[in-house]
Amino acid sequence: MTDERRYSARHRLDLPVYIRYHKRPFLGARARDLSSGGMFLSVQALTLPIGTPIELEFRCLGRRWMLPAIVSFGDNAGIGVMFQEPQPTLFSALIEQRGLPLPPPNAGAAVKALNA
Repeated sequence: MTDERRYSARHRLDLPVYIRYHKRPFLGARARDLSSGGMFLSVQALTLPIGTPIELEFRCLGRRWMLPAIVSFGDNAGIGVMFQEPQPTLFSALIEQRGLPLPPPNAGAAVKALNA
């Protein structure tokens, strides 16, 4: 069992994202799930050590986003990243745009308890 610390609920999505490393475009990926605190990126043949600072560049909701993040884990399927600052506005707007129900306000605490 992994020692995962997820503090908010996640929702699935499919969104093209560019990973920027040292301020330059590095690699294209696909965001597969999103929370207000981070996302999972599906990417092949990428090895970035845990703790590596990156930026995520993508377009959605009628604007361009550039979010600083830190690699929190990686495996053969992709990497998990944690935003340097939570993004509740982005999370809520994407969920509402897709017509999905927003998680209850305490959903993150329940996820945290399950992963403890």
